[in-house]
Amino acid sequence: ARVKRVYCNMNSAAEDAKEQGNACMASADYVGAMTSYTRALSFAPKEASLFSNRSFAFLKLSLPARALADAEEAIRRRPEWPKGHFRKAEALRAAGLHEDALEYYARGAELDPSDEHLRSQCDASRLRASAQQRQERLLVAAATGAGLLFFALLALTDGGAGHAKLVGVAGLGAALGALAGVGATALRGHGRRGAVLPP
Repeated sequence: ARVKRVYCNMNSAAEDAKEQGNACMASADYVGAMTSYTRALSFAPKEASLFSNRSFAFLKLSLPARALADAEEAIRRRPEWPKGHFRKAEALRAAGLHEDALEYYARGAELDPSDEHLRSQCDASRLRASAQQRQERLLVAAATGAGLLFFALLALTDGGAGHAKLVGVAGLGAALGALAGVGATALRGHGRRGAVLPP
């Protein structure tokens, strides 16, 4: 009976700390909320809702890597709980990883088809992912055009450049520009992924 009483006290302490965290979130004290949820986790280290709540606090503190880590722990603790998937999607969205975010919004929506908010986030995430892909294609196209133009102008300044040389140099410029555009796109993607590397 003594062990059971200690266990109940721990739950009560965890619940009190969770309520303090919720109050801090309501008043936009995100550091206080994170601290309270961390304290609650010290009493109930397996409680998925505490990881989910702290994930939200980390997100409000612009710490997507920490938000993602806690969301993943919430999913590990309760894989069939839609909110864990939603929290993971939100962390990925904050890092600009819209295609990955869509995957987890969709998982949450599959687990709770009645959740209108999750379904609307799926639609919004599809639009963000599509816009991001379009922007990346435009970057590659612009770099290709810039490379072509620069090398064509370079060839034209050489008075003896024939048509074949002009075409060859312009083609080289387009290829180098495209390569630069692809590289820039890859670097941007790498930067977004770096934002959610484990803390």
